Formats: sequence, C-alpha cells, structure tokens
Amino acid sequence: MSSQTFREFKIPILVVIGLMTVAVALVLGVVIGTLLPKTAAAAPDSLSGWITTVATVVICVLTIVLAVETWRLRATQAQQIREFMLDSIRPNVSVELSGSHAGMSFMNVRVHNSGKGIARKIRFEFLDRNDQAASVEDEPIIKVFHKLTMFRAGIQSLGINQELKSFMFSFYELQKQLNADIFSPYVNIRIRFEDTEGNEYVNAFVIDFSQYQGFSEIGGNPLSKLADEVEKIRKEMAKMVSGNSRLGVDVYSSEDRAAESTELRVRWAREREERQATE
Repeated sequence: MSSQTFREFKIPILVVIGLMTVAVALVLGVVIGTLLPKTAAAAPDSLSGWITTVATVVICVLTIVLAVETWRLRATQAQQIREFMLDSIRPNVSVELSGSHAGMSFMNVRVHNSGKGIARKIRFEFLDRNDQAASVEDEPIIKVFHKLTMFRAGIQSLGINQELKSFMFSFYELQKQLNADIFSPYVNIRIRFEDTEGNEYVNAFVIDFSQYQGFSEIGGNPLSKLADEVEKIRKEMAKMVSGNSRLGVDVYSSEDRAAESTELRVRWAREREERQATE
C-alpha cells in the first residue's frame, strides 16, 4: 500500500475515533457530574435522554462516515475497472531495424503492434538529438525513411500482432544516398497512435548508427544459402527443358554393356583377319 493510500485510509479512522471520544467524554461528563456532591441531581429521564441523544449522534456520524467510505471505495473500483478496460484495448506500436537474411549489410524496417488492442491513426515524427522537430536538411537519413509512404503519411490501422515489414537500405548504398559517413546518422522517431476509443499514446524509437561500426559476420544464414543453391538447380533444369544444355546420363544396363563389348571384339577380330588376308 502506498503512502498516499495509507493517508487516505487513516483520515476517516481518526475522524471516527475523535467523534467517538467526544461522545464518550460527554457521557462520562454527565455521569460524573451527577455523582459529584453538592450538584443538582438530574432526573433519570433526563440522563437517559442525554445518553440516547449522544448515541444517536454517534450512530449518525458513523453512518455518514460509512457512506463516504462506501462512495470512495466505489469510485476506486470504478477507476480500476476503467484502467482494466483500457489495458485490454491498449495498443503498443514499435519500430525496429534488423538485418536481412541476405546479409547483415541489408537492413529491414518493421512496424509492429504488440499490444492487446487495435492501433489507429499511427503517425511518425522525426526529431533531432535535442528532441526537436528535424527536417531532411538536419538529418539526411529521414529521406531514406520517407521512401516508404507509411513514414510520411502514417498508418490508418494496425491490428493485434500485425506488422508491416520492408527493406529499408543497404550500407553499401547508404553513403551515396546521404553523401556522408554511414555511421553518422541519428534516428529519433516519436510514434503517436490511438486505440479504438480515441485514447492517444506515445512511443519512441531511437537509434544511433555509430553502434553498427565494427560489426561483422562469419558464415551466413543457412536458409539464404539453401535458397541460392535451389536457384542454381532451377536454372540448370530450365536449360535442359529449353534444350540449351544437355545433361550426360548413362542409360545402359550391364547386359547392354556386355553385348556391346562382344560386338566390338568380333569386329576387331574381323578387321584383323582382313588385314592379314591382304598381306
């Protein structure tokens, strides 16, 4: 329980204790006053009337305090229910840069909704290092992002666990596009979006390209290599089907080879006899 909640819970208790103390003190004062010597004795009906009056006041005060606490508890429960309902439809839109399977020098961008609700009216704002609105002149990398319409015009709707993914740039070509060092760009994107009830949310994506400096990769993605090999096989098969290339295949059986060998021996013997006859 937080300190604020504890204070809110403590105040009504102190009020109730104070009121009960006043009521008890009043009753004790009346009783003690009647027991003191040289004091006018109060009639029994008067004393019981005082006690009844004080008890009624205490009951009224307790009823009011209980009503106030019930109302506050109901308001707290209503707020918790409201927050639970908002959490059940709250979207969470993020932007991610990741390497492509074709090679780590090729970068893909992904816009993903990982929340529990549908994201609507998604807009992207590009900021500089001081969180101020940036232009293409300030950050040339913005021009690369603006090649995709979604970063210029926004996204109307993005469902639960839905994503939009596209190739963004290659580090080999980035220097030509920016006319600057490929590790100098700084991307600061503020993402604004709404849920189905119109509640607005804000997320951020920040990346400094200098963090990619020195990255390397050994080997490669096996799926990409497998795809390359399958592509080579497809090209070879296409050549054979079109007749532009022939594939050497041995279709002879062992019996065919034995018959061919016998025929060759007979032919060689005949040729040898013919040469001997001419001599």
